[in-house]
Amino acid sequence: MDTVKFRHSFAFKLSLYIMTCFVITFLSVLIYNYQVSRSTIIKNTEENANVLASLTSTKICEVFHVAQQIAEDIPCLVEYGEFTDEKELLTLLKNIVRNNDEIYGAAVAFEPYMFDKTKYYYCPYFYKPDRVVMYLDIGNEGYNYFKQDWYTEPKKLHKGTWSEPHFHEGGGSSNVLMLTYSEPFFKTIDEKRAFCGVVTCDLDLNWLETYISKMQIFENGYVFILSSKGTYIGHKDKDYTLLKGDIFALAEKRGDPHLKELGQRMISGQHGFGTYYSLTLNKNCFIHYAPLEETGWSVGIVIPEDELFSDLDTVTFKLFVIGLVGYVLTLVLIIFLATKMTMPLRTLASASREIGEGDFNAELPSISSKDEIGILSRAFQSMQLNLTKYIANLQETTAAKERIEKELTIAYEIQQSLLPHKFPRLKAIDLYATLIPAKEVGGDLYDFFFIDEKHLCFAIGDVSGKGVPAALLMAVTKTLLRAKIGAIFDIAEVLNAMNEDLRKENESYMFITFFLGILNIETGLLEYCNAGHNLPLIHTTKKGFHYFHTEEKTFPPLGIAADTRYVGNRLELLPEDILFLYTDGVTEAMNIDNVQFSEEKLIDILDKNKDEMVSDIINNVKVAVEQHASGTTQSDDITMLILKYNG
Repeated sequence: MDTVKFRHSFAFKLSLYIMTCFVITFLSVLIYNYQVSRSTIIKNTEENANVLASLTSTKICEVFHVAQQIAEDIPCLVEYGEFTDEKELLTLLKNIVRNNDEIYGAAVAFEPYMFDKTKYYYCPYFYKPDRVVMYLDIGNEGYNYFKQDWYTEPKKLHKGTWSEPHFHEGGGSSNVLMLTYSEPFFKTIDEKRAFCGVVTCDLDLNWLETYISKMQIFENGYVFILSSKGTYIGHKDKDYTLLKGDIFALAEKRGDPHLKELGQRMISGQHGFGTYYSLTLNKNCFIHYAPLEETGWSVGIVIPEDELFSDLDTVTFKLFVIGLVGYVLTLVLIIFLATKMTMPLRTLASASREIGEGDFNAELPSISSKDEIGILSRAFQSMQLNLTKYIANLQETTAAKERIEKELTIAYEIQQSLLPHKFPRLKAIDLYATLIPAKEVGGDLYDFFFIDEKHLCFAIGDVSGKGVPAALLMAVTKTLLRAKIGAIFDIAEVLNAMNEDLRKENESYMFITFFLGILNIETGLLEYCNAGHNLPLIHTTKKGFHYFHTEEKTFPPLGIAADTRYVGNRLELLPEDILFLYTDGVTEAMNIDNVQFSEEKLIDILDKNKDEMVSDIINNVKVAVEQHASGTTQSDDITMLILKYNG
């Protein structure tokens, strides 16, 4: 008796299937929850980053607005002559720098000789390096402020401008990174508005770095600011200072097209949120960037991806571990319960195996429960009883079938023995025929024999129906032919006599299509008559293979019509003419697509093989029919007879 291994048992498989469904459901929920939570976190992070960027922008712009407002107010005072001497101007500048914590320095740069007719350069500048206000006139040949961007840009544009971050070389603050707002001022001279100079306010950008460095974004996140030209103004990494260049130089140095693309979007004033690989942190991050409208700068907020999803990953992992432990415990419990519940099934399986090995009296377990297992047990008991009876009947039926098959084999051998298999080898003619029954015995027939030394009689027929009845009618027809042809030489009278005998007591209404011919092998004169059979094919040197109509009047098959009088016809065969006779099993052979072999295809094959030996012609047609019907069962008998007249 075979022993079922645990991993092949029904209990184990049932448990495994149930737990597989559980795992699929659990993992689907876990993954869905993770994806939804991740999307929610990203969305909230983007919103929070946008708020932070907005607050940062507001804070920076407040400082810039103060400097810009001061720089815009001074030109009005200068332009409308509020200051008549240098002392008043210097007092104003000093008070502005001293009273505004946001301002690092302020200056008024005049055009040559515009303030003092004796001074080409005049640019008073107050600044507070250590919160102590100091004064310096930065106008001199060593520092030609007329060529500085903070002076030339507002002069050219006639409006206030913010400079790029710079170190003020002429202002006693070469170690301070600052930003300068420049506002041009004008006076009316000779009724014309003339450019007189520029008022500047400097902002110390160290406060900006301090401000953004205090922003806590998880553990390692940070904020950076780019100028309108891509220069790093503030950054977590001090290597990203002004002396190290801008974001585009860094991208080119590191061969990072994504960093270059990010810089282009930021300096063009775009808002955005997306993934970003931080070279500072060497990890994947999210970045939110937004413009600082006041200056044309852009602020970037970098959020490490692993820190953003740290809590989510931790919770997801814990849920997975809990689910895994629950899976193992549940699997063990289900296997235990399933094993206990399927114990009766294993008993039934053991008994059924004995029955399957031939022990029909094997003892089946008695299970009185009313559930499916009890029903199955009673069904096995009923099956055991019925199987015993069935085997006994099957043995009797098999023995009877074997006797019938043996008798059919004998009938096939007898039927084949009735057909002539020795074909005449004469100079005047070549003749060959074959018969392939669809069942053990069939209803097709062919025959040929010499009536005398120069007259060859040949025939082909197809009985309606198949099997043993058709085979019997075929044998009767062949016997009648030989009997009648010996007593009556006239071909029409032979068919009339055969029809009369076959029609009598034909309660099954079976009939046979029949073609009969008598050939004078010396003259080539063929006498023939067709009783409802397929039209024969003839090959001539002029027309090749073609059908010829055997009679003007169509005659019915033998065995069905009492008042039919068959009439013979004549045809003179010429040397090299070929006569081909066949039953409808040839042209009506079906392939797997229910397409018939067809008369056209038969003629085509005969034309291609017309120069072959007659036996080869028939064999080639047989092969073509078999190839056409490949994959299907032969549904009808196939019979062919070919005669070539050599003269």
